[in-house]
Amino acid sequence: MSNPSDSLESVVIGDGVVVKGTFVVPSKAIVNGVIEGDLTAEEVLIGPTGKISGRISAKVIDVRGELHNTIISEKSLIVRATGKIAGKVQYAEIEIEKGGEIEGTLSQSADGPAIQVGTKTPAA
Repeated sequence: MSNPSDSLESVVIGDGVVVKGTFVVPSKAIVNGVIEGDLTAEEVLIGPTGKISGRISAKVIDVRGELHNTIISEKSLIVRATGKIAGKVQYAEIEIEKGGEIEGTLSQSADGPAIQVGTKTPAA
């Protein structure tokens, strides 16, 4: 965080912590625990043990853990090697490291065409 006052507008959900509800964070949200609900922030970092089930909206989203449901990244979405995303994903820019997983629908903008990724075919 470049500005010391940013820490006053940030939240950290620690490993082992489970929270439920709707959260609006003015600056950065660091998630190493579990959020069951919606999260809106300037920047979201999901650690390797972090998991969010709900609607996530931020300018920058960096995923090392798991995201499920609807993901909206206004600027950049980074899926690290340990990251897993399942759901509807909207982004401006995307980076996926080797090992990162995405399953669901991707669209580069609200008006852009959506593509299906990671669909599984049933075994015969």
